[in-house]
Amino acid sequence: MVELAAKAGVSQPFLSQIERGLAAPSLTTILSLAEALGVQPGQLLGPPARDGSVEHESTPKVMQAHERASDTVLIHTPGSDVSRLEAYEHVFNPGEPPREWFQHEGEDFVYVLEGTVELQLLGEKAVPLGTGRSAVYPGRVPHRCVVVGPTRARTLVVVSGHEVIH
Repeated sequence: MVELAAKAGVSQPFLSQIERGLAAPSLTTILSLAEALGVQPGQLLGPPARDGSVEHESTPKVMQAHERASDTVLIHTPGSDVSRLEAYEHVFNPGEPPREWFQHEGEDFVYVLEGTVELQLLGEKAVPLGTGRSAVYPGRVPHRCVVVGPTRARTLVVVSGHEVIH
């Protein structure tokens, strides 16, 4: 547990609290733990996959994207050892600082459900996306979305081949 905590960049007491159900990790912490364990993030969140059957989770899991309570992500389809596909609904509130950069193998598809976000890929010109707009981009390029304007925004991000790189 001490080695895992060090690899994931969290304290051993916090990791122990997560394991015992006394603390809820943010998505950032889940991503760090998944990388340290060499598994997909969804494997830490979802039920075990069933061979030969349709996987369906009717109620999304709600998590904090980072340490801010209002910065939320709904995990609709956690990946598994069978599926390398995950779907996340991100909620962005105006006035919040930008989220951290994400980087992983595979590619992302982002669809704006409501509001306007700016898709930022490190080293490239930002792309504004309004309601109903979408984009596909390589996960290996550091990326993030930032809310634009005075209203909240929601995006659905489908990730394939998700293994986090730092």
